[in-house]
Amino acid sequence: MTGIGVVEQNSKEQFVKRNKLAICATLRDLQKNDITVMVNHARGQFISKILDVLSDDNLFVFDLGGVETENSRALYAGDLAFVAEPAGAKVEFKSSIARTVNFQGLPAFTAQVPPELFYIQRRNYFRITTPVWPPLLCRCELVDKTPFQFEIKDISLGGLGLFTERDMSDVMSQGDILENVEMDLDEYGFFCVDMQLVGQTDSKVVDSKGEVKVMKRLSFKFPALSASQERDLQQVIYELERLQIQKRKRFQD
Repeated sequence: MTGIGVVEQNSKEQFVKRNKLAICATLRDLQKNDITVMVNHARGQFISKILDVLSDDNLFVFDLGGVETENSRALYAGDLAFVAEPAGAKVEFKSSIARTVNFQGLPAFTAQVPPELFYIQRRNYFRITTPVWPPLLCRCELVDKTPFQFEIKDISLGGLGLFTERDMSDVMSQGDILENVEMDLDEYGFFCVDMQLVGQTDSKVVDSKGEVKVMKRLSFKFPALSASQERDLQQVIYELERLQIQKRKRFQD
């Protein structure tokens, strides 16, 4: 997978919160819903939970890890990176441990409320239309072993849509799975995934000459993306959406 650095930087900026009230509200939601938080630092990592948010003191309280040596390392590690995944979103922020405190009779860490926090909504059902140029492609062998290369017309974390002039009902049925499909997303990276056919429908499209013609739309779903594939593909979708928004703004100006 390549090209993710630029994608991640551009896409995450859309979801940053810098208002202290909004940041504290998000931290309180993590606390109220008892969401697990992964804390990473230069000397290791540990699993924690937000225990309290003290907005007047610009502090939040979070649980120690289960291993004392890890807690000692974290205390002197400097910057900490916090990651949590509540339903439908991913929360990321950075801070540093201020001190240890006694919270409800047990030791805990406190840290400064972060100056910024990323609240990234998952787009499982958000389908983005791909750019006309350069085309994004899928390649593999069909069930009958014939070569397969179609342009991707839209994509989401759940699957994608392809257009072709060929009627595929003679070689594929609903539920058939294509394994190790190569998804070439140009500058956004390369994926190797399994795809399951959901269905085939007729769709009217306008070609480069302005003429309307009937194409076959093939709808596929991803039966099992890995966590890293899902994360990287989500970033590609964010970037495609950002470019579409920029394009619309240019036409409006």
